[in-house]
Amino acid sequence: MVKSFYDMKAHRIAVTVAALVAAVFIFGGRIRAADVSFPIYFPDSKLIVKADVMNRTVYLPIKEIIGRMGLPYTDSVALETLTIRSGSNQLVVTKNSALISYNGQIILLPSPIVREDNRWLAPVEFLTTGLSRMTPIEFRYRSGTSRLFVGNIEAPELEMNAQTLGPITRVTLRSAIPINVGVKREDPTKAILSLNVSPLDPARERIDHRDRLLHSVVFDDSDGDSKIVLDITREVSDLRITPADNNRIFFVDLLRKGEPVTAAPATEAPATTAAKPDSVAPDRRVRVVVIDPGHGGMDSGAKTSAGIEKDLTLALARRLRTVLQMRLGTTVLLTRDADIALDNEARSAVANNNQANLFISLHIGYSGNKMESTSSIFIMKEGFGETVSQTSAGNQLFLPWYLGYRTHRQGSAAAATMLQEELIKQISGWKFAIRTAPLAVLGSATMPSLLFEIGNLNNNVNAQTLADNGFQARLVNTMVDAIQRFSESPQAAAN
Repeated sequence: MVKSFYDMKAHRIAVTVAALVAAVFIFGGRIRAADVSFPIYFPDSKLIVKADVMNRTVYLPIKEIIGRMGLPYTDSVALETLTIRSGSNQLVVTKNSALISYNGQIILLPSPIVREDNRWLAPVEFLTTGLSRMTPIEFRYRSGTSRLFVGNIEAPELEMNAQTLGPITRVTLRSAIPINVGVKREDPTKAILSLNVSPLDPARERIDHRDRLLHSVVFDDSDGDSKIVLDITREVSDLRITPADNNRIFFVDLLRKGEPVTAAPATEAPATTAAKPDSVAPDRRVRVVVIDPGHGGMDSGAKTSAGIEKDLTLALARRLRTVLQMRLGTTVLLTRDADIALDNEARSAVANNNQANLFISLHIGYSGNKMESTSSIFIMKEGFGETVSQTSAGNQLFLPWYLGYRTHRQGSAAAATMLQEELIKQISGWKFAIRTAPLAVLGSATMPSLLFEIGNLNNNVNAQTLADNGFQARLVNTMVDAIQRFSESPQAAAN
C-alpha cells in the first residue's frame, strides 16, 4: 500500500504530539519534564539524586543533599517552611517563594522553592548562593550541564570531537589526564565508550554530527560512571580505538561495512639509533604533529613503473610518525592511514580539529623532464585571498576558509627554512627549494604548515632512491631533526 504525502505528514504530527505529551505535563501551572538522574560529586563520595526540570529550571531535592552533608533541619508542615542549621547559622525557605532567609538576610532566587509529596525542591542556585553561605563548602555548577561538584574535588576536563574522514568517521577524545577507554556495542545503532575516570568535566555535553556512520556523541554520567554514548547507523561494521599521548588522547574510528582499511605497519626501527623521548623535555612548542600522506583512493597521484605516489607518501608518513613518537614523544596523527580518498578541507580539518602545532603534507614530485631532481618545500603564497572583498566572498564559498594560513605564515616560513637547512646538510646531491603557491590543502590550516614534494618519480635514479628503505629512514630522521629544531624555536605555534 502506498501512502500519500499528506497521510505520512499527519502520521508524523501525531507521533510528535504523543511524544511531547509523554515527556511533558502540567503540574500546578508549571511545565514539568520527566525526572532525570543528577550526580553530585563530593570529595569522598557521590550522590545520585532525581532532578526535576520545571519551566526549564533544574530543581534538586534539598533534604537528600543536606542529609548527605549532615546538616540538621526542621520541616514545618503547618508553616510550610524548611529551616536548615549549621552552627549558629540558620537558613529558612518557604514553599512557593523565591525568597530565602539567611540569618535574617533576604536572598532572592531566580525561581521559587517547591514542596510536594514531602519533598522540598530548589533550583541549583539555592546551593550556590544560599547553602554555600552556611558552610565553607563550595558548590560548582555550569549552566546546561547535569552534574554538580562539591568542595575541592578535581574533575579533569574532557574534550570530544567528531569528523568525517572519507569512508570513516573519527571521534576524538582528549583528556587532561591519562584515562582508559573501553567500547561496547549495545545494538546496531548504539555504542558505549566506558571511561575509567569519574568525575570528568566535559567541555561539551553533546555533539551532533550527522553523516553516513554517526549521528551524535553524548557524554553521560547520570549513574555516576563516565561514559560516552555514540548514536551510530547500521552501516557501521566495526569500531577501532587507538590511544595516543600516553592515553590522554583516543581516536575512535567508525568503519563502514565492506570498506577495506589497511592496518598500520608494525613499528619500524629507524636506520640510526633512536633516542628515547626526553624524560624532561626542553621547552618544545610542537606537541601535536599532523602528517598528510598526499592523494589516496582513486587519486593515485604521480604513477610510473617505479611506483605510485599515494603508496610512497603513506609509507613515508608512517615512518615519520614512528620516529617522531620514538625520538620526541610527539603525538602524531595521520590524515589517512589507509588507501582512502580525502578532499583538501578534510585533510586540514584533521590538523585544525586536533589543535596541531605543525601540519606537513607529503607528496612525490613528477616532471616531464627525466633529468629533473629538485625537491620543493611549499608554503602558502603570501597575501593570497587578502584582496577578496566581503561581497565577492559571499558568492565564492571556498574563499573564507582559505584565509586561515595567515595566522601562522611566519611560522610556516621558519619551519620550511629549518627543514631546507637540515636536508641540505644530510641529503647530499639533492636540491631542496623553498617555493610559495596558493595550495588548497594549506590554505585553511591554522598552524605552521608546509607541503614537502620530494624528488621526481619520472627520474629513474630518484625513483629507485625513494623506494630504498635506507634512504627513507635517513630522510625521515632528517625531517625529525628539523621538527625538533623548529619545536624549540620561538616561531613554533604554542596552541
